[in-house]
Amino acid sequence: MIRSTSAFFSPLLGSLADRYGRRKIMSFALLSQFVGMAGITFVQGWWAIFPLFFTGLAVNAYLPAQQAYISDLVPFERRGRALASVDAAFAVSGIFVMPLIGWLLEISGWRVPFIGLSALGAVTAFLSWRFLPEVHQAAVHTHSPFAGVRRLLVQRNIQASLVVAALLFTGVGIFMTFWSIWLSADFAFDSVDLGLMATRIGIAEMFGVILAGLVVDKLGKQRSSLLGVVMSALFFGMIPFSDGNLSMIRVAVVLTVFWLEYSIVSLFPLYGEQAPEARATIFALVALANGVGLAAGPVLATTLWESHGLTAITMVAALSLALSALLIFLFLKEKPAVAG
Repeated sequence: MIRSTSAFFSPLLGSLADRYGRRKIMSFALLSQFVGMAGITFVQGWWAIFPLFFTGLAVNAYLPAQQAYISDLVPFERRGRALASVDAAFAVSGIFVMPLIGWLLEISGWRVPFIGLSALGAVTAFLSWRFLPEVHQAAVHTHSPFAGVRRLLVQRNIQASLVVAALLFTGVGIFMTFWSIWLSADFAFDSVDLGLMATRIGIAEMFGVILAGLVVDKLGKQRSSLLGVVMSALFFGMIPFSDGNLSMIRVAVVLTVFWLEYSIVSLFPLYGEQAPEARATIFALVALANGVGLAAGPVLATTLWESHGLTAITMVAALSLALSALLIFLFLKEKPAVAG
């Protein structure tokens, strides 16, 4: 919860990245990670609130600035692949780093991984500041960062982008919550079964990222996003019709998360084209909207499970995704002519 509260600062940090440069905010974010991880290592009790906040601030400052930086650096016709590659890098780092951290916890205690992550934050902050080139970006002339945010929020396509993000991640939050509840309650899945299912889901997510990176630029950002969101809605809606067949259930769950991940990655370059002169602010606002959806999804899933069961959960998720597809079609247009 403490880490999540830092998301409310994300639009401000995104606006600062648009005004003063993405590289500066990326370096600041990595220094924030250095401070946060070092603080967790050495403080005790309630003082840990402060370093935990800095670790959350690092994520919410870094990701929008980095997405804007890549969008500025890469030509429009290759931007989807570039953003997908970075998203895949996050997944790969988790696959390799998490076992390493588990091994370090086992042999050295809990502080050692945090010391290592803190050192990595300091090193990457220096490397980013020293070696990443600053890219050309359109100047944003406002009296304050808040004025830049307000200017964006009155634009219909930006409003639609934020609603799309919230609706999509409501579906993601529902998915993250319902499948394990359902399989445990109705099919007596134990921790091993759930772990194996989680592995399948993780592999499906990776393939969703890969496919999006391969086709989003060729198919078009809007069409690729529409394809992913519509297919996610369809597979969510089909889940209750699996009729208790575990093989069909596994396939339906895996295909649903595959298309959800494909949709998330396809939307990155489309969001960035809604106001190219303020990409970091847009990505920051979208990150905040994503957080709203992720907060709402689990609440909806658990409440509907208790009151109405599986079909209600999947229908709400499918409807949420269908509404986001409609907004993408109506309001989120590609604007390569004004891209940075």
